[in-house]
Amino acid sequence: MNRLQRALYTAASLVVLVAVWYVGGVASSAVPGVPETAAALVTVLTTPGPYDHMFYYHVWKTSEMLLISLVVSMVFGTLIGVALGRSETLESTLSSWIYGWLAVPSLVLVFLAAVWFGFDVKSGYFAVPVVITPFVALNMWEGARSLDRDLTEMADFFGAGRYQTFTDVVIPQLAPFLFASVRSALSIGWKITLLVEAFLLARGVGFMFKRSFDNYDLTAMLSWLIIFVVFLIIIEYGVLAPLHERVMAWRPDADGVRLTE
Repeated sequence: MNRLQRALYTAASLVVLVAVWYVGGVASSAVPGVPETAAALVTVLTTPGPYDHMFYYHVWKTSEMLLISLVVSMVFGTLIGVALGRSETLESTLSSWIYGWLAVPSLVLVFLAAVWFGFDVKSGYFAVPVVITPFVALNMWEGARSLDRDLTEMADFFGAGRYQTFTDVVIPQLAPFLFASVRSALSIGWKITLLVEAFLLARGVGFMFKRSFDNYDLTAMLSWLIIFVVFLIIIEYGVLAPLHERVMAWRPDADGVRLTE
């Protein structure tokens, strides 16, 4: 399937979604209508909110916490996962701790952060990376376990140094797992970030969700949801997808279809 076909299918699915939404808004008063939500979206985009902040201030604050937490989680999660995948001793010792870490409810970690750091941004910068790091570690752990040791031995045989082996042999094999980890961390991280902002902070998209909920303003809630979903789609198709395609360009075609697609 080429890009034009994918774009047409995406547009068609969007039209169907809006049509179903419109019918739902007409049929039930519990579902905000499309025209009402569009009007609320215009208001959110053009009118200052609490503390005289425009919508982009809240989007930026949420994005700032999310992206910093994402970087921290990717660094530590990758180190942990690769270490576990390359060392049977570490894997035997720490694997149970990783699964236990994953089992801790996110809401509990958010509340613990509030107790330890107060109702402050420090709570968010602690809670969000702590929640998403084990998911990254789990992905990278699986990636490290699937590394082809024969390629590493071949690189050693031909005199490649550790740095060259790491950059030319290990990284290309881990790249799919890295991108999967970024997407997983991003999808989980933004939910935890909104949770932190809703409970602990007075700025950000999560705070605006909570404020709209307190006012029982469903159209405003949907407006903020649309804004942030569009932002994440831009990140995916404007940053991650092109970067993924560029990094994986070395992979051969299979039956005329690029493996990166």
